[in-house]
Amino acid sequence: MLKLALGTALTIGLMGCSASAENDTKAVPALLLSPDSYSTRQLAEAMSYLLKANEITISPTAFTQSSLLAVEWKSHKDPSGQLIMGRNYEMPQMVQLFIQGDLCILRLQNSDEERALPKLKCKAE
Repeated sequence: MLKLALGTALTIGLMGCSASAENDTKAVPALLLSPDSYSTRQLAEAMSYLLKANEITISPTAFTQSSLLAVEWKSHKDPSGQLIMGRNYEMPQMVQLFIQGDLCILRLQNSDEERALPKLKCKAE
């Protein structure tokens, strides 16, 4: 009798685990809804964190047409505006906006690094 009760409890427990796993949603590429100065600032701060950069400047329309954004490093210039180091041959970094459930996530492409943006509103691309 005890074995039957344990077996039943184990089966119900495993069914509960598989049901909750089915409810987990997968992150999909997303677009930003209602871009404003607050969302632009939040995205720039998240990119600064992911890219380990002091300051990132992005367009107010970033992530409204595409979930991908290329980030290029600014060229160094002297006070007269002339390039100091010549051309920059470094490839741009790619960041992508995702949505998982109701949560917007910014992820550095080709990396596991990501930053959740709980106050932003996104929709699947």
